[in-house]
Amino acid sequence: MSSTTDERPASASATSRGADGESRESRVPAARQAYESARERTAAAYAAAREKAGSAYESAGRRAGEGIDSNPIAAVVGGLAVGAIVAALLPRTRREDEMLGSAGRRVNEAAREAARAAREAGKGQLDELGLSRDGLKSRIDEFTGRAVGAVKSSAGAAAGAARGKGKA
Repeated sequence: MSSTTDERPASASATSRGADGESRESRVPAARQAYESARERTAAAYAAAREKAGSAYESAGRRAGEGIDSNPIAAVVGGLAVGAIVAALLPRTRREDEMLGSAGRRVNEAAREAARAAREAGKGQLDELGLSRDGLKSRIDEFTGRAVGAVKSSAGAAAGAARGKGKA
């Protein structure tokens, strides 16, 4: 009856030969070296990525600061517009109604109207550029038609050239 366990002595098992005839003891240092090498490459890649991300962050901050310095009025107007939009989107609180009363309602309505007008103006500009849903669909249809025509034309030319070579 055959046994399912390895009946070789422990020392024979520990020094077993691999498919390439190399012993386990000689393969361990190679595996350890490969692991260390991969670990060092990974650490170097991580450090490089971290340094690159840090410099990109600094560069973006510097460019934003330069933009604000070169045109501070635009920065203020942009900040006010964002604040008005956020205020229009947030619900009023009871405390706000008590403190501001009718003045708060007028400011809130004005902010909502400004946001509505900005949205409509943006839609109008997108429509003028042909970036509305219908405009984009017609441009895609036009592009697809031209692409199909170009493919048919080049296929016809290739077929004609192949027929011409076949006769020669």
